[in-house]
Formats: sequence, structure tokens, C-alpha cells
Amino acid sequence: MTRRVPYALAFVAAVVFVPALWGRFVADDFSLLHTLDGVTSPLSPFVHNDLGQGTGSGHFYRPLWVLLNAGVFQVFGARPGAFHALNLVLSGVVVFEVWELARRLLDDRRALAAALAFAVYPRHGESVAWISGNTDLLATALILAALLALLARRRLWLVALLSVAAALSKETGLLIPVLGFVLLRDQPERRRDLLALSVLMVGVLVARTAILGGAGGYTDEAVTPRRVAASAVSYLVATFTPPQLEVLHTPALVLIPLALALLAGYAAWRVDPARRRIVLVGLALFAVALVPVLGEPLDLNNATGERLLFLPSVGLALAFAAVLPERSRLALGAAGVIAAGLCVLSALNWVTAGQIAKETASRAARLAPSGGELVVLSLPESYRTAHVFTNSFDLAARRAGAPGDSLITWCAPIQVRHRRHDQVRFRGPRASTTWSAPFDFPVVGDPSPLTPGCGYARVPGAEGTPGLELSAMVTPRPSRRRVVGAYFDGSGLTRVR
Repeated sequence: MTRRVPYALAFVAAVVFVPALWGRFVADDFSLLHTLDGVTSPLSPFVHNDLGQGTGSGHFYRPLWVLLNAGVFQVFGARPGAFHALNLVLSGVVVFEVWELARRLLDDRRALAAALAFAVYPRHGESVAWISGNTDLLATALILAALLALLARRRLWLVALLSVAAALSKETGLLIPVLGFVLLRDQPERRRDLLALSVLMVGVLVARTAILGGAGGYTDEAVTPRRVAASAVSYLVATFTPPQLEVLHTPALVLIPLALALLAGYAAWRVDPARRRIVLVGLALFAVALVPVLGEPLDLNNATGERLLFLPSVGLALAFAAVLPERSRLALGAAGVIAAGLCVLSALNWVTAGQIAKETASRAARLAPSGGELVVLSLPESYRTAHVFTNSFDLAARRAGAPGDSLITWCAPIQVRHRRHDQVRFRGPRASTTWSAPFDFPVVGDPSPLTPGCGYARVPGAEGTPGLELSAMVTPRPSRRRVVGAYFDGSGLTRVR
């Protein structure tokens, strides 16, 4: 029976997000494709740090992740289905590793519950259904492999190799020594191994900083106490809230995560001391994995940032399995079916987002004037819980055939909640819309221009959901004589008449 468990877990992990196979490239996927176009050898990702990103959008050193995607690109070309298939395979590997980790801490029944809970956790959509989200999948797979090798007392060189590979896939790999300390805190004789791993990770961090010429990361937002507090609240709410629940638009829905949090707290209080220890270990893993990203809030309106919960949710799965009552099969089965359905719906959102991205980029390619400038006054940033465009719209339009000598700028981002025509209207610099396609503003701080050629701002006195408003001021500043204007009307790109 145990031999079949890995295959069953991989099957569940794939099935709940299988619609993603029909998804297309969206958002930072175009930056990734731009990067893959420049990979000329297996060594080039290790000596170049350009991931195709614009100013302020984030600069990272993730050569192993780039190399993995370059392999898929080399074999299958720019076929999104191949990249999505890779994501489903990686997701299955991680779920299997969660099971293996849980088996070292809990009995077999609870270990299976932990793995299944992780597999159908609705907050994994951005990591599994988005091609660019596979940086979290790859890094987490390597982090868990390193931790499992550490727990199994494998040779330290193997743990070190896996740790370096994880750190070269995403910065979260640098957390391995701290995560290892949480798991081995009752084994003081292993502290020498953890110290050696810490020195190794410091070396990787120094090398990364030297190659990037600085710390890298996101530079458009300063990390302030207010931002950190807002981030912490957003992640805690998101932990108990499926992404489909618009808690900012309908505040009464906050009662759902509150009730779930109270229920989890009560269950943790009732468990025996041995399992309570595992609960604390899981919560510690969750907290450690979350600390480095507290400067980047999770957007509760459109689920942007939920990929940062992927590694922390390993700890949540362990804590969840530890607090399960002995007899709860019917309730757990019903909850599992609901969670699996939410995962499928999330994956379907990414399919629709890909369709919007393809159609919008193709229309922009036809409108962009050779030698001139295309100014897109409103642009779809997301479709419900899935990205459409962020900072890579120009790359998408050029890949769709826009003239290489044209300039493409865009202004106000829109969250598409229901795809419908004629939702957005412009009267001079002032724009209005409906709740089908509201303008997306930062919840914390003022909006900054998405491109140098256009800015957007709140309308004084306007009210709405935090982060979403029905009006905006748009201030385009074309830099070329020949200008074509367009805007996203809630369904497609329309030329300004």
C-alpha cells in the first residue's frame, strides 16, 4: 500500500490543477521567454543576472531555475503546455516530499493527511498554474530534499549540494540552515552540521551579491514598519481564506477565516503534548519561511503574492495534520472535495487570463505604429485570481509582432472580475469603470507610474474597496510625434477615437 502512495499523491497534485495545461503565457512569463532567448550555453545563466525585468520590477539571481526552463524551451520551444506540464510534475514531487517529511514527525495516517492537505491547498494557484511560479516549485522541492537528507543523516556533502541548488533556484534556499534548526532543535549534536550549512549559505549570499552588484530584489517599494505590518496581516488572513473570497470587497467574509483560525486554535489546544510539539514545529516553519517576504504584501483582491505562501504552507500542512481529531473522515472528505474544487477554479482563471493576454497583445501589435508610440490608457493586470500583465506588456506585444522601433507605454492597471465589453470609459484624463473591471491601486502607499510615459492617480474623494476603485486620473506623456491611443474596455483592447 505504501508503495502506491507516491503515485496517488502525484495524481491528486496534478488533477486539481490540470486545467492549467491549457493555459498560455501571461505576465512575467514574457520576461522569462526574453531571458530564455538569451541563454546561449549551460553556463550563461550563471554569469548573467538579467531576467528580462524592467526597472524596479525585481532583479534576482536564479540560474538553476533559468537553466531548467531553458531545457524545456530548447526541447519544446515556446509551447506553454510543456512548461505547465513541468509545473505539474514539480508539484507532485513537492507533495511527495511533504509526505516523507510528515512521516518522520507523525504517524502514517496523519502524514497522508498532511500531504493531501498540501496538495489541495487553494493558495497554490500562483505557484502551480503560473509558468513563472515554478521558481517556487523548484526551490521548495530542493529545500525539502535537503531537509529530508539532513533528517536522514545523509552525508553532509549531499545536504550541501542540495542546499546550494535550492539557493540558486530562489532566495528562499538560503533559509535551509534555519529551517533545519527548527527540525533538529532537540538534537544539539547536529548543530555543527547546521553551522557548516550556515557558513555555506553566507558564501552563496556573498557570491550572489557580487554577481548582481547589490542586494537585488524589488526596488520600487521601501520596506517600512507599516508595510511589514500590512504584509503580515495579509498573509495571516490569506492563510485561512481561499483566493476566491473577496474579503476586501465584502468585509463580512472575514468572519470565515476568523472562524477557521479560532477552530484551529481550539484544536491545537486540545491535542496531546506530543502532537502539540509538532504543531509548534509546523508553525515555526511557517513563520521562518514567511519572514523574508514580509515586505511584499499579498494582494487579497487578486491573490498576487500567494506564491510566497508555497514554502510556508509546508509548515501549515504539518500543523494541520497534527491537530486532526481521531474521527473526522466525513468532514475532512467534504473539506477536501471543496478545496480541490477551488484549486480547479483557480486553474481555470489562469486559462482565461492567458486568453485575455494573447488577444490583448495581438491587438496591441496591430495598433503599435512603426516609429511611433502606442499609449494604452488602461491595461488588464489580472483576471480574478490570475495575472494577465504586470511589467511585461511590451515584451508580449513584440512577441505578437509589434514593430521593433515602436514604443509601448501603459497607464492604469485593471482587475478584470467579469469579462465584459464597454465597462471602462474615458473623459479627458478622468476614467470611470464598473465593478466588473475596477482600477487596481496599491492598498498601502500611492501608485507609481507603470511606465515612464504614463502615470495614474486616485480621484480625490473617490471611495471603494481598499485597492480597487471605480475612477482614476490618467496622465499620459507621449515622447514621440506619432501616437496611437488605446484602452482595455473590460474585455478587449479598443482604439481611442
